[in-house]
Amino acid sequence: MNSTRVGGCILLLDVPPCSSITLDGITRVTPSSISTSASRSSCSSGFNRGLIIIDSISASSQFHLLVVRCGTSKERSNHDQNHGESLPVGFVLLSKQEGEHGVSFSTNYGYDWVFARKYDRQTEEISNKPLDDVTMRNLMLAITGQDGELERLVMPYEHFMGSPNDDKNILSWNARTSLVDQSFLLRQHNLCHGDKIIPSCESSCDNGEVWSSAYMKNRSTEIDGTSITYPPIPCIDRTMSARQLTRHSGTRTYLSALPPRLRTWLLFDGECSPPSAAQLYAAGPEEYIWNDLLNRCYDGDFHGNYFLADIQFAFIIFLFLECHSSLQHWRDALSMSSLNIISQTTSKSTRDASGENSGMFTYQSNFTLQLLSTLCAQLSCIEADFFQEVEYSSGENNFLVGALRRLCLVCGGVDETNETISLIKKESSRLEQLAWDRFHLHISTSPNLYDNFCENYAKITALESEATQPNVESHNAKLSEDQVDIDEIDGEDGPVVVPSSEVEASISRSLVELHQTQKYRCLTDGDNDYDLRQSYPLLYAAVAPQEDLVMCCARILDDRNDVSLVREAASYLENVESHRR
Repeated sequence: MNSTRVGGCILLLDVPPCSSITLDGITRVTPSSISTSASRSSCSSGFNRGLIIIDSISASSQFHLLVVRCGTSKERSNHDQNHGESLPVGFVLLSKQEGEHGVSFSTNYGYDWVFARKYDRQTEEISNKPLDDVTMRNLMLAITGQDGELERLVMPYEHFMGSPNDDKNILSWNARTSLVDQSFLLRQHNLCHGDKIIPSCESSCDNGEVWSSAYMKNRSTEIDGTSITYPPIPCIDRTMSARQLTRHSGTRTYLSALPPRLRTWLLFDGECSPPSAAQLYAAGPEEYIWNDLLNRCYDGDFHGNYFLADIQFAFIIFLFLECHSSLQHWRDALSMSSLNIISQTTSKSTRDASGENSGMFTYQSNFTLQLLSTLCAQLSCIEADFFQEVEYSSGENNFLVGALRRLCLVCGGVDETNETISLIKKESSRLEQLAWDRFHLHISTSPNLYDNFCENYAKITALESEATQPNVESHNAKLSEDQVDIDEIDGEDGPVVVPSSEVEASISRSLVELHQTQKYRCLTDGDNDYDLRQSYPLLYAAVAPQEDLVMCCARILDDRNDVSLVREAASYLENVESHRR
């Protein structure tokens, strides 16, 4: 046996033609069935035989993601148009794991771990069930034995990721998943080595009672895969009205589980004294939400490591598994982080003796630096038209763009007081340049704009803090102002002024239709017609203005929308109209 093999090994059996295999962000597509038949004798690649073998998977990255999108059951000759029609499924792979067949089994063949799965023809997906021991032993002997017939089909991990001399793709993956490890996956999402992930349609936990990592641990998994669920992420921007804030699903779900007084304080800070629950965490709503969310859903990790790992994990699940709930969580988490950074930067309590504003960097500088670095790595691998896709980000109007602008404004405008803040400013400049070069998205870090932004936000905070006691009149006045602002900003829910000429024209049309309807009913209301109404009630009810019974029957028989109505129309024509003529 070959004892020089290191790292992990992936085995996929019976993979259909035109299937896409994605490992750590790099995708390769298996050939179509026709090209496979034509080159079976000359090509030695396992991709042509439905057998995928990737070994020497590096332990430099503690987390790997394998995504398989199987080809369709119909064989096609066009290789470029065949794949991508089925849903992708993912598998969690962790370095230095004992594997599903024990430590001794893997080490006997020179690997740290072995992951093997087979295509399930019933579900048309890669199965979640491991291979039996006998099949595994025969495969490993065929790969690592002295006369291993499958050894020539093995593709090293470095070759799969690109050129062996160029580790750019591996470094990019490590930058995007630097905090995703075994501890995070187990505590937050109850995922272990080899678990299958399927795209989820759930955006968040809908019940406030399960906002904790224990929910992730105890929730039941699917039979053939696990769907990822995230906690609701509130995004409370005090520059917006309460009505606009509650339109956001994460904010609405989060607030629904809070006591009324605490909910009112978060939405209308300054109109009432802070509740005792808020005083335990912080003095401001943004800091309270930040600490409360980390305490409830991330096991009290106030340094934000698990929260940042969730941002990294949600992004790659969205990108490679096309999971919309992961996109929403990634977007909301970035927005909440930017709002918390702004609130800390503009608060008076964070100003030092010299009057300089160091903001949240005084105690969360590492989180801010890692967040900016992660964003640069993530945005580097998104398609260039991402911010033009209405389905994903709604262009300039979506608050994902606003979150990026807030981060660059605050991080780029803070005075340099130490080496970490200097690195934060450099990462902020790099993010701004990346947004412009790749997406043509302008995120200004002008000092004047930053000063004006902080000054306006500080004014809002000062005005809210002046009112310490509840005031009914001021509260009603504020609600009226909010209503005016909503009407000016959002035209969908506000009143619409209609010209009087259009109103008069609408009334005239209604009067004409009413007159014609009454005229028709007067013509048809006779003694004989009364009996027909009793016999064909549905038909008479379906008669439209400017339409007689024969025309109505013709329309009903042509549309065929209602079985009972069609029967009455056919019966009327056969039993009544035919005898009249």
